[in-house]
Amino acid sequence: MGGVILGVDLMPMSTPLGRSQPRYSVVILDEGKVVSRFENVSKRRLLRLIWTLKPSMVAIDNVYEFASSSSRLLKFLKAFPQDVKVVQVTRVFGGFKPLSMLVRDYGLADGVGKLSPIMAAELSARLASMGVGSEVEYLKNETRILVCRGRRIGEGGMSEDRYERKIRTAVYNASMNIKSILDSHGIEYDVFFNRRGFGVDRCLFIVYSPKDSLRGLVKNMNLGDVQIKVFEESSDKIIFKPLGSPESEDICGKEPLIVGLDPGVITGLAILDMDGRLVHVCSRRNWSRNDIISEVMKFGTPIIVATDVHPPSFFVVKMASIWGARVYELDRSLSVDEKRDLVYRYCKDFNLNLDLNVHERDALASAVKVFYGFKPLFSKADSSVSELGIDVPRKQLRALLIRGYSIKRAIDVLTREVKISTVVESKPEEVELEVEAESSDVVEYLKRKLSIEEEMVRNLKFQRDQLAMEVEKLKSEIDKLNSLINSLNSELNYKIKRDREVASLESRLSELQSAYQSIKSECESLKAKVDGWTKMFLKVLRGEIVFLKPIKNLTLDNVRSSIESYNIRRGDVVFISDFNVFDVDSLKKLSSVGCAGIVGFSPPKHVCEAFDDFEIPFIDASSIKLEFFEGYPYVEANLLSNALNSARESLLERSSLKRRERLKKLFDEYRSMRLKELKDFDSTIKY
Repeated sequence: MGGVILGVDLMPMSTPLGRSQPRYSVVILDEGKVVSRFENVSKRRLLRLIWTLKPSMVAIDNVYEFASSSSRLLKFLKAFPQDVKVVQVTRVFGGFKPLSMLVRDYGLADGVGKLSPIMAAELSARLASMGVGSEVEYLKNETRILVCRGRRIGEGGMSEDRYERKIRTAVYNASMNIKSILDSHGIEYDVFFNRRGFGVDRCLFIVYSPKDSLRGLVKNMNLGDVQIKVFEESSDKIIFKPLGSPESEDICGKEPLIVGLDPGVITGLAILDMDGRLVHVCSRRNWSRNDIISEVMKFGTPIIVATDVHPPSFFVVKMASIWGARVYELDRSLSVDEKRDLVYRYCKDFNLNLDLNVHERDALASAVKVFYGFKPLFSKADSSVSELGIDVPRKQLRALLIRGYSIKRAIDVLTREVKISTVVESKPEEVELEVEAESSDVVEYLKRKLSIEEEMVRNLKFQRDQLAMEVEKLKSEIDKLNSLINSLNSELNYKIKRDREVASLESRLSELQSAYQSIKSECESLKAKVDGWTKMFLKVLRGEIVFLKPIKNLTLDNVRSSIESYNIRRGDVVFISDFNVFDVDSLKKLSSVGCAGIVGFSPPKHVCEAFDDFEIPFIDASSIKLEFFEGYPYVEANLLSNALNSARESLLERSSLKRRERLKKLFDEYRSMRLKELKDFDSTIKY
């Protein structure tokens, strides 16, 4: 990797944790040659050097030598020019390897003992130029734009469906307008539609830019039918993206992963390791790229990303690009049956019992498809390793195979030993300690760069003159168009005012129609009730039916309450709803008011006996066609009269039978007593 590279290392006895500013050793590398070396450089001067030289990379062995925390490091990195990469050379493929070991492995130095800060800075720059290490990136703040209904869709009349379509169409149109604005300004985003019936119920844009970048484009608005909300979600997360190819790195460190994604309003995520074991599966609503990155990086580093559709969506391709991973492309989209079969086979092979929703199933199916697709190659590679009798890390071998390496080349990468080819000077040159004493080499370099920049300025001035002529032509054209716009504006304003008034009247008409339908429905319901009551009232007047006075159960409180509420008096027939609760005092109360009879369904035997004891006739409700009107029981008058007479006769018979049995019992008891007295008398006489 050519261009200017800055190597940086923290000076001894200096720390970003202290009150005073940390000091650094800095080496400038241009096309592989050392241009200058500096020591005791403050953080402010380091930033000034970076802005002056605008190097392609700033290399360091530990990025947290710049700041003591992620938030402070993030603030420092945001102060860099946009195109400058920050590289931590000791972070190789997600893991950490000391600088001294990297230097030895890549043949940059040997037997130099402990590295001085200036030498560490130079070696960091050289390693970065070879593509060793990981680029330090930070997740930018996200801005979320929510487009939703401004009014609640509730129960309505005949126009309810039309009103609902109107609102959802308005939400869709507002969403398309925002999408057009973001596209025209080249702003990166993801969009999730919540479609329901005709139109869109809700739309969420996740914009990968600060909220300030949308100023003048999209803002919070309430348009009546549609509501637009804009809010920012900050992030202080830092990720490491490997440089170069795996061959330029020691394949070690974090777990290589297979990731399956099912993007949408609800995004499904499935993660497998190189042995095919399930590491993690989940799903979440409105999941942004930053959230997914944070979730996956907890478990390792993705090397391949898969989805269940062909071609893969932009969202999946972008996620793979962020991780520096490969995208697994299918020949065609997987059907529902294929996804079910893949998950069923996987669960059976790995003895799993999973309860997955449809998004988690689709994500897992795509990850499983990758594993089963590479499984024959994995088996062949394992056999080759066994035949060669060598010991290589199996997971790293499989990771290289997934990246597209042949079996032979992957084994060579994992077993090679880098030869010592270059030895770096053990002692750096003496350097000046102050800004004013910078070396003449830097001055010469800056002079060369200045002459190039001057030539560029001359070219730009010529282009500026050409463009100025074009601007004059365009200005005259703009004046003509402005006059046309002014004439059209007056006409447009009139149409807009008219359309607004029409829309307002239509909305008011729709509300009145809805209210009319609601009142009409209520009137029809009340009319039906009145007709019903009239019919029943006429039947009562003609003596065709008799309403029974209801009592919930045979407790004294309920009986008293019903007597007061329904004015139960002598000759009334009552209806008991529940015989499970029974109180003898309640029957005494009914008997005392002169209740003519009780109607109910299948009372227990002891309750029936209590009715007989109080001489209150009981009528089974099923025998008299009992019906209810508005919750009140009634029966035909003739049926009730016949049933009541029959119940009274039955009651008289049972009462007569009981009296005869009691008399017979008394007679038998008297006779037994007299016989006993006669026997006692005879025995007395004999004696």
